[in-house]
Amino acid sequence: MEKVKITIIGAGVVGLAIATRLASRFGHELLVVERHEGFGRETSSRNSEVVHAGIYYPPGSLKAKLCVQGRRQLYELCREQGIPCRQLGKLIVAVTTGEEEQLEINLAQGRENGVEDLELITARRCRELEPVVNAQAALFSPSTGIIDSHSLMRFYYQQAKSRGATFAFNTEVNDVEPAAKGYLLTTAPDSFRFSSAMVINCAGLGAADVSRKTGISTPPVHYAKGCYFSYTGTSPVKHLVYPVPPAGGHGLGIHATLDLGGRLRFGPDLEYLEKPDYLVDNARKELFCRAVKRYLPDLDENRLEPEMAGIRPRLQGPEDEWKDFIIREEKEAGFPGFFNLLGIESPGLTAAPAIADQVAALVENS
Repeated sequence: MEKVKITIIGAGVVGLAIATRLASRFGHELLVVERHEGFGRETSSRNSEVVHAGIYYPPGSLKAKLCVQGRRQLYELCREQGIPCRQLGKLIVAVTTGEEEQLEINLAQGRENGVEDLELITARRCRELEPVVNAQAALFSPSTGIIDSHSLMRFYYQQAKSRGATFAFNTEVNDVEPAAKGYLLTTAPDSFRFSSAMVINCAGLGAADVSRKTGISTPPVHYAKGCYFSYTGTSPVKHLVYPVPPAGGHGLGIHATLDLGGRLRFGPDLEYLEKPDYLVDNARKELFCRAVKRYLPDLDENRLEPEMAGIRPRLQGPEDEWKDFIIREEKEAGFPGFFNLLGIESPGLTAAPAIADQVAALVENS
């Protein structure tokens, strides 16, 4: 029977970052298993590609800590390796006087998280930065930016391979059984069996299923769909523009983001599903227009076109309070050497290098 030291399940941006980090030590003893035909085919390639500053997450949470740490690492990596990114800056805008209080809360929370460059600005200053944006006040985040996530993932993939890691695409883990010295894994479609001393489960949308196959008591992970509409023509804004976030941590509201070519798009919204569905219904355009016109009142809605949808694996259900990432070795549950990463949604892209460091530390101490 084939044996490896470490198996990583999932080749999204987080799995790739972990593979790159661990391949320096384990090389040819490291296997990455991915059910799709290539890397980054689910959540990692269907998002806003925003490098988040670390404003929205409760102080002391994994999301806060890993976002701030990961953002610094990500910008440094992009500079060193020539990965396309731009530190555009972001405005979180209060369109009513009542929303200004929430900006104060976000400012205090962001600073406590270690985001040192946040600035609360007046309506006049906001108009100077973005003349067409409607705002009573705004929170300006200069360190928010955008990144070419595909170039980042390609870099990680090439680095991991050059350090000896093996990738098995079109390969899904059907079963994981605890064994005397690790775990026995069975894959589809060929029913191939092999043993692995350690398993890192970062399968994204499928991570909860993998965890349950092992026999671990696993919290429910919800499919949270977010649609995007693109804007044809020249963008009327130069920064990322976000509304004040909804209460309860249920998304960040439908916001305006730019890609590296300057193309404007709006999204995501939030819809909970029973199973993945990537259809963007043009009927949602009315909802998008209402949301966006609060802060871009002169928006030409005829320029909006359905673009894409992404699905996030959320631990927080529609009626739940805010939930953090789960990143842990399941030793206390009786599964030493099995590392679970559950609910890795936003800011997972930004946090990826910091998540890789945390997982490497867990492996080192296992």
